[in-house]
Amino acid sequence: MQKKIIALAVAGLVSGVALAQSNVTVYGIADVDYTWSQSKNNLAGHNDGYYRFSGIRDGVDNGLNGSRVGFKGEEALGNGLKSVFQIEFRVNAATGDQTQATRQSFLGLDSAAAGRFLIGRQYNASSDIYGNFSSNAVTTVMPVNSFQGTGGSTMVSQGGNSRESNVLKWISPNWSGFTGRISYAFSNNAKAGSAGPYDPEASSYDNGRWSTSLDYANGPLELGAAYNRTTSAYLTANGATSGAAAYYGSNGGFATPLNNTDPFQGKPINEWFLGAVYDFKVVKAIATYQELHAGTNAVLGVTDSKLWSLGASIPIGNGKLNLEYAKVDYSQDNNRNPVTRQDGGNKGFGIGYEYYFSKRTTGYAYYSQLKYDSNTATTNGAPSGVPVVGGGAAVGTAAPGETQNNVSIGLRHVF
Repeated sequence: MQKKIIALAVAGLVSGVALAQSNVTVYGIADVDYTWSQSKNNLAGHNDGYYRFSGIRDGVDNGLNGSRVGFKGEEALGNGLKSVFQIEFRVNAATGDQTQATRQSFLGLDSAAAGRFLIGRQYNASSDIYGNFSSNAVTTVMPVNSFQGTGGSTMVSQGGNSRESNVLKWISPNWSGFTGRISYAFSNNAKAGSAGPYDPEASSYDNGRWSTSLDYANGPLELGAAYNRTTSAYLTANGATSGAAAYYGSNGGFATPLNNTDPFQGKPINEWFLGAVYDFKVVKAIATYQELHAGTNAVLGVTDSKLWSLGASIPIGNGKLNLEYAKVDYSQDNNRNPVTRQDGGNKGFGIGYEYYFSKRTTGYAYYSQLKYDSNTATTNGAPSGVPVVGGGAAVGTAAPGETQNNVSIGLRHVF
């Protein structure tokens, strides 16, 4: 009997040591909401001119966050150095579907003196700070994130690929409030008709993307700046315009044409962003401004865009009231011809309240109104930012001149 007790004690100690070495944390978010949306436009199909949706959705569509489950951990290597890893999967809290889509999967080294060096699928450098400059961390139902796609941006997931594959990233230590980041996403894509990504005709430089950011946080003030550059950007071989993944190749689903004769292909896309936050205690004021300039012809029909926003977050009771107004102006000028160039612009506002039942559980209710330009060339088929809405030529697209009214009521739990 005594031997059994000793054996169990030893087994417990060994198990404890193994767990301490692994130091793995299981975490996640469950976010689900009820969404009601109504879009009015002049397209045929509904006698009264309205498209409507009412139903339950995962938070990735109109809530605070997309639902997920992840594992992360670290191991001390000595001399202030440790290895770190993170693997994160998307789940649909509304349906229970497990798509096995990997949100993040990276491994790296972390040094207190030299910063973090990470490799794998992860957020690019600009997206690391973008959510700091939104009243509600770029919730999809609010206008800024909705208009990211219309402006063709790659700085946040709705408009482009904020989480990119094949990424090398460095994050600096905090230097008196300043933190810098730089990342590069290798394209790893094959040219159309070639033998694969290792064919001599393919280049990891084509459609790769540099991303850099610098933010400063000290007391009530936070400032941020970011710059993205997509190198040698190409359309798909068949000219498909199905979405950002066909354009920004670092996330896959892309092929560079071998016999491309378009003089406006293979050119860079440059983007930059500025953001500021000041917390007055009674209200947190937020302002952002960003631009995109594409030297190459654009899948989304946008070659230049300017997006700005003003927001506020006001503590009320055991929660906060969030307000946001945004406007995007953009141009479609694929042939760089002033005669055929067409300009457009969208605007919208959002208001929402988040109530904290606890540190982990939040209830929320949001309303937004988005007004899309009547310019067919630059709005038809562009992402509306509210994917569940039947608004336009297809579900999830904004028709020319469309006005959307969206309501989202939901619950989020973080574990």
